[in-house]
Amino acid sequence: MIPNSGLPAFPRALFTLVPAVALFAQPLTAQDAPATIDIKSLKVDVVDDVIIPIPQEIFASLDKLGDQNWGRHLQDKDVKLDGNRSRTALLFGLVISEGFIAVQAENRDEVKRIGREVLNLSGALGVRGAVQGHAQAIIEGADSDDWSDVRRELDGTRQTVISTMKELSDDALADLVSIGGWLGGTRALAALVADNYSPDASELLHQPDLLIQIANRYRRLPAKAKDGEIFVRVSETLEGLKPLMRVNGDGAVAKAAVDQINQLSTDLTDAVYSN
Repeated sequence: MIPNSGLPAFPRALFTLVPAVALFAQPLTAQDAPATIDIKSLKVDVVDDVIIPIPQEIFASLDKLGDQNWGRHLQDKDVKLDGNRSRTALLFGLVISEGFIAVQAENRDEVKRIGREVLNLSGALGVRGAVQGHAQAIIEGADSDDWSDVRRELDGTRQTVISTMKELSDDALADLVSIGGWLGGTRALAALVADNYSPDASELLHQPDLLIQIANRYRRLPAKAKDGEIFVRVSETLEGLKPLMRVNGDGAVAKAAVDQINQLSTDLTDAVYSN
């Protein structure tokens, strides 16, 4: 266990692989601690050489944690669409990430709202037909409190959009969907660690190698896929996070660095939503 952190002692490698989705809200006792998660069994998005977390797999494993105060991690932000499909792809990833948090909170209204947003966003991306069934299933699953099914449909929606984008030769948009999901999870994890700081808990944000890979992949995206002020913010934030997601001489990510990660990821998330 991680003493007084509210976070169980999962293998550190798990959070190198999937750093942004372990969102625990209350302290756990020894009896609450989950069994070891088999890292080899986890599914991930591989964007070129970058491993980006798939929320469905981790959240399924985290069911064994029992009831947590997930609701306080919900953002409940309105989605404002414009003609920038790259921004829409980032938004899609953020909304899917938010959907998994809403499922953990068992917030029926929020999950149904996210189901409707998924449909709107997929329409703006030109793939509405491919995900309409998923969106309807998300809404129906929330109505019947079938949270396992909602989780599967959220992940199915994400996979369908990414695969459809690639079929349409929109690989850059597919990458941005994955990066948006990573950003949304990082925002929530950083907020949690900031609220429940301990040196051991801070290790969950020690992900410099993953961040460098994501930043490098993002930098290689075509210029036309990064058109707009929001993408200047994305580049600046990725660069700003690099020195923060490292441990100090004590082997921890310092509290001040955690607070900055929280602020940077929250500010960027807010900017993507409101741009």
